[in-house]
Amino acid sequence: MHYRPSPKKKEVCLGCKSVLPISEEKNALCKYCLPKQGELYYQERVKVNELQEKFCRLWTECQRCQGSLHEEVICTSRDCPIFYLRKKVQIDLTAQTKTMDRFGDPNNK
Repeated sequence: MHYRPSPKKKEVCLGCKSVLPISEEKNALCKYCLPKQGELYYQERVKVNELQEKFCRLWTECQRCQGSLHEEVICTSRDCPIFYLRKKVQIDLTAQTKTMDRFGDPNNK
């Protein structure tokens, strides 16, 4: 039996989708897309905003369903399509937030 290391996911440039060299894996963009950083950052920020709005709408719908707009949603109904959609949007929002984190803190640039 041979040992095979598990494949490591390579980070790609958020602009052109090319695989980033190991030395640049922490960056969001390759050196060729860096001049478009503002535009690309804005596009990713718009995605975050859209997901946040969608999550808030779904959250409010769940609150209305359970009869309280001032309490935590405690629904775990496996028959409810809104429950699954809300969870999916929550996962997508977490992933998009991690993508935004690759740009670093915009206040420190």
